[in-house]
Amino acid sequence: MKKSIRFFAIALLLSSLAHAQAVRDFVIEPPIQPNLYIYKTFGVFGGKEYSANAVYLITKKGVVLFDVPWQKTEYQSLMDTIKKRHNLPVIAVFATHSHDDRAGDLSFYNAKGIKTYATAKTNELLKKEGKAPSTETITTGKPYRIGGEEFIVDFLGEGHTADNVVVWFPKYKVLDGGCLVKSRTATDLGYTGEANVAQWPQTIARLKSKYGKAALVIPGHDEWKGGGHIERTEELLNKK
Repeated sequence: MKKSIRFFAIALLLSSLAHAQAVRDFVIEPPIQPNLYIYKTFGVFGGKEYSANAVYLITKKGVVLFDVPWQKTEYQSLMDTIKKRHNLPVIAVFATHSHDDRAGDLSFYNAKGIKTYATAKTNELLKKEGKAPSTETITTGKPYRIGGEEFIVDFLGEGHTADNVVVWFPKYKVLDGGCLVKSRTATDLGYTGEANVAQWPQTIARLKSKYGKAALVIPGHDEWKGGGHIERTEELLNKK
């Protein structure tokens, strides 16, 4: 009987490990602009694997990450790949909200002396979860200029979370919508445990008003190519 129990426990552990290893490695997409890249990482929610879209920007001073890999085990390997591909180090990390697929565990980057950025609200939420806050506080609406590149981190209101921000790259007319924006292929709003569904439509309306001329809007998850992501987000919100 004891052998059977031990065998069952080992089998369960191996099954868990196999499931953890089933999550795909990160993928760096072809550049969407000369210095702007989307990278996809993967995680499991509700027993199903999803992709998360994040961005990095090449500057003369180094690489700026916007959000971190979903899996902490990929933090170093992504930095190594970026260094090998572009011959530049990661010099800063900007988080678009507090969840694992965005801010993740900033202590990893803090310990390496890499500047990390998050809003005061995101840092408040990270601290409540017992996680490390960023070393720098984002001033929303302020242009950040690093190594010949420029971007603006903007808070338009609550939606997916109370702290979700977007990132605007004016030179490229690209908007990183983060998890505030759903993919055109999304079938639902995803995780809404910390969402403000009542305010979300007004936030999207402000996004459309301010960034309606964006050449590309990148949703937080799933398919990012093509258009219709904002419209799909509105459709899903109207169903609630």
